[in-house]
Amino acid sequence: MAGKLTILQAENSMDKFYHALVMATEARTLGWEVDVFVTSQAVVLLAEGEKGKKARTRLSIGGLARFFVKRQMKKLGITDIDTLLKRAMSVGVQFFVDEAGLRIAKISKEDLMENVKLSGGISFLLSAKESDVVVTL
Repeated sequence: MAGKLTILQAENSMDKFYHALVMATEARTLGWEVDVFVTSQAVVLLAEGEKGKKARTRLSIGGLARFFVKRQMKKLGITDIDTLLKRAMSVGVQFFVDEAGLRIAKISKEDLMENVKLSGGISFLLSAKESDVVVTL
């Protein structure tokens, strides 16, 4: 029997977003339905173009540490976050952002990646109620 996973990405953190994406793609591999709700300033994680790139860069580790982490990830064959995000979207992970978060982050719906939907608290609660597993990061 397939399950359902709902993830609430409440923190503006690349590390936590990476883990949300890993869980989401692995749950899809199991045939689960997956909803990821991104709130507050974390909505910048789903912006595309220059706004998204700049936002994700600001959240990354700085300077030499960033170089070391990227090198280690590549050496170990660990997928980078942009590739993981594209993979999650391509396998059917549903992404939602709250409108208040868009205003806080000063981005518009047009700045979001394709297929990212607007939602609110009620959408999250209904998804969570139907889920077998709910994770907050």
